[in-house]
Amino acid sequence: MPLRLLLLSLSLSLLSCVIGIAPRSILDPTATPEPIQTPAPASSPTPAIPLASSPTARPADQPTIRPTDQPTIRPTDQQPTPLGGSAQIAFHSGQTGEEDIFTMNADGTGLVNLTNLARSDITPRWSPDGARLVFVSNRDGDRDIYIMNADGSNVLNITNNGNEDDSPSWSLDGQFVVFASDRDGVNNREIYRMRPDGAQIVRLTHDLGFDLFPAYSPDGQQIVFVSNRTGDMELYTMNADGTQVQQITDEPGQDLYPVWSGDGQFIVFASNRTGDFELYRLTLGSNALLNLTNNRAQDASPRFSPDGAQLLFDTNRDGNYEIYIMEFASRAVTRLTNNAVFDADPDWKQ
Repeated sequence: MPLRLLLLSLSLSLLSCVIGIAPRSILDPTATPEPIQTPAPASSPTPAIPLASSPTARPADQPTIRPTDQPTIRPTDQQPTPLGGSAQIAFHSGQTGEEDIFTMNADGTGLVNLTNLARSDITPRWSPDGARLVFVSNRDGDRDIYIMNADGSNVLNITNNGNEDDSPSWSLDGQFVVFASDRDGVNNREIYRMRPDGAQIVRLTHDLGFDLFPAYSPDGQQIVFVSNRTGDMELYTMNADGTQVQQITDEPGQDLYPVWSGDGQFIVFASNRTGDFELYRLTLGSNALLNLTNNRAQDASPRFSPDGAQLLFDTNRDGNYEIYIMEFASRAVTRLTNNAVFDADPDWKQ
């Protein structure tokens, strides 16, 4: 079973073992999709809440280097743009029979398989300079955060402990990675930050609830995250040092996968407040909310394009989870992947 198949049931017992992955457990095969444009396939692919205490530093876990995974270019695909190039998308897919990391061009061509082990490699996130990817893997038993070069070489376990670490996200200056972990309590998840080599781990949240899906603001001064500390999964912001926590959504349902726009004016997220998971855009300051998708499928994992004009996301609106792109101006969506297995958790190289 894929590592993140059951996330959106969102019971606490499942949250303790299935975090950070696209919602595929509540597939609705009868969903009526929105009209979409499908490109001709070039290949056969496929408020304020006070903190309990100040953040505390932990000794860094010892990173370990693993033998390099061998990236492979599928022979039927077009040659990709240079790895790390601005037109590339990273995502995870079940095309190998496991969950592995792939990259592709922004038009869905040029598929490259970066990892290929009999384990789950998920949630790839580009470094700001496009030279590296962080991702989550259970290849050493528990879920840890790894880093590798953009070509799939030099894989390094940067958390390497007996707990569950997931939901990594970079600061825009490339100096820090924030993530969620249960290392300080099996039935609790908190937000931490560390250096990209795994050093200088600092705990940022102190609450009995589940704190998940952290993401830095473009200026690096704030972090948005998800927490159930008041009951439902809602969105919160805090300063980058963990202070000044504020709740920014308060509706029945679960709000997940928040991401900042490049200009810092908006946060886009997925929510099931109307029944199924749709994408929403929250305007900071006014709290104006715009519903971006409206269909009977599950839409999740939004990520902005470098110019902010488009939005990547995954959805099961055509039966299984695939990667789509949305034009903000017209709301038109185009399917980028097309295969019999799931493709999820896209991230656009900034």
